[in-house]
Amino acid sequence: MRRHVILFSATSVFSAIAALPAFSQVVIYDGQSSEPYSVDGNTESNFLHAWNRNHDDQNRWSQRGGRFGPDDVITLLEDRGYRVRNVQDVGERFLVKATRGGDNLLVSVSRSGDIMGVVHDQY
Repeated sequence: MRRHVILFSATSVFSAIAALPAFSQVVIYDGQSSEPYSVDGNTESNFLHAWNRNHDDQNRWSQRGGRFGPDDVITLLEDRGYRVRNVQDVGERFLVKATRGGDNLLVSVSRSGDIMGVVHDQY
C-alpha cells in the first residue's frame, strides 16, 4: 500500500511538471552582447534598428501621419507607468530608454503613438 502511494505521488508530480507549458523568454540587452558568438556586442540593438528601418520603408504604420513628437511619447509612456530616461528619434520611430517596475527597458514607439515593442535594456 505504501509503495502505491509513493508511486502515485511520484507519477502525479511528473505529470504535473510535464503538463506545464514551457515558455522561453527572449531578453535583449542593448549595448552588451547577450550571446558569446555575437561579433560586435550590439547584435540585438542593431536588429531592432534594422527592423524599424525595414518597417519604415514598407510604411506599414505611418498611414496616420507623423503627429507624435518626443514630448507626446514621454507623456504616453509616463501615463502607462514608465519612467522615461532618454528619447531617440530614429526615423518613423522613437527609441526610448525607460524603466518600469525596476526593469531597464528599450521601448519602440511609432510616430502614430503605438508602442511597437519593449525589450530589456542594460545601461
